[in-house]
Amino acid sequence: MVKEAFKAAEKILVGFLGKSQLQEKVKVHRATAHFQHIRDGKVIWEGDALNVKTTAGIDFTFAQTYGTSAQANGLNYIALSNDALTETTASTTLSSEIAANGLSRAQGTYAHTAGTSTATISKTFTCSTSSQAVQKAALFSAASSGTMHHALSFTQRPLQVGDQLTVTFTITIT
Repeated sequence: MVKEAFKAAEKILVGFLGKSQLQEKVKVHRATAHFQHIRDGKVIWEGDALNVKTTAGIDFTFAQTYGTSAQANGLNYIALSNDALTETTASTTLSSEIAANGLSRAQGTYAHTAGTSTATISKTFTCSTSSQAVQKAALFSAASSGTMHHALSFTQRPLQVGDQLTVTFTITIT
């Protein structure tokens, strides 16, 4: 009888303690990106892509959001590449990152409307010195090196001198 009473009490205790008083879950979804290839002021191609969230990027996000030490710049630098290699969750760099032709890593514009669950980072790159193809983009925390988080690939774009590539990452948190 005593043994049965302890089992009943244990179930009640686990049931009581197992429920959080505040059951709030935060989920950072995969970022999406929208691309526009612009030539002579006209959009000649548009596309969308989903990203890979890197392990280093997830760790960076936790430190930025919940850490107690001084924090680094946010993930708002956009880098481009023409490499066909697919980044994985273990990737820490964007393979064959472009560092010329006006397509070098650059800080994007951050936008967020208070009370909403999305933010965007956008940048328009202009191909300036010679033709260059592009097929990948990623977000970083710095102008060089830094932490890479959202990396993705899209349909290869053959940019000519004067062409523009607009990249807009949309990050959703729910």
